[in-house]
Amino acid sequence: MAWFPSNALVFLQGDWMIRTACKPKLMAAILVAACLVAAGRARAEGPDDDQASRLTVMADFNRDGIADIVQALPADQSGTGRLTVSLGRADGTFQEMASDAVLGHTPRAIVAGDFNRDGMVDVIVGDDDGSLTLFVGDGTGKLVSSGNVAYLGSVASVAVADFNHDGIPDLAISDWRSSAVTIFTGVGNGSFERGWSFPLRMPGTVPRVTVADFNGDGIPDLAVVYGDDGQYTFDVLVGNGKGAFTKAPALGFARDPNSHCPT
Repeated sequence: MAWFPSNALVFLQGDWMIRTACKPKLMAAILVAACLVAAGRARAEGPDDDQASRLTVMADFNRDGIADIVQALPADQSGTGRLTVSLGRADGTFQEMASDAVLGHTPRAIVAGDFNRDGMVDVIVGDDDGSLTLFVGDGTGKLVSSGNVAYLGSVASVAVADFNHDGIPDLAISDWRSSAVTIFTGVGNGSFERGWSFPLRMPGTVPRVTVADFNGDGIPDLAVVYGDDGQYTFDVLVGNGKGAFTKAPALGFARDPNSHCPT
């Protein structure tokens, strides 16, 4: 698939992209269980907590056929976070590379993909301040900042898929300060255009967003998982293949559908 190498493995702090779905309810349950782990962790920290978690993504950044690790580390005494790259070896060990890539104060999400369509894996890191920074890969494992590609009120979670079927990876971003999930469609040169957006069921919460084909039509759909209320609430939104979505109540879950209405 265009946004992610087939030989790569990704961990997105609970924001999982699963490319094949068979039973929608089962798939939703699996994704929700995974996301609730991260949502619970975020709730324990709080959206304003300075101690952000270490974020990890895995892909083949140096094109040797072995999975590598990139981590976004929270701010140290200098007040800035740091991006580290560890190249995988054939014996299962990793060699950390020297890196001077600097992040914001509180990184909250990390995703990998070929965002500029040069055949090499890049990384995007979302910060709690609402900035999303692109780090362009050179195919040797080095990642260089290309600046901020988008701004929101905040970034809680990011998922990657080709939502408009143009072969270019797009982003779905949950923003707890604006109480919305917003789609940014990829242009193909590493930049993005702001697209469709919808309000969160539970304003002010820190939801996780994930991608799967929940209804089996071959088009990526979204699940928004709320861990803040302890009721396992999640919404599924069905994609139309053009970058927009429609809520599918039959695939989501809310113990009391009237208790978390957007205001």
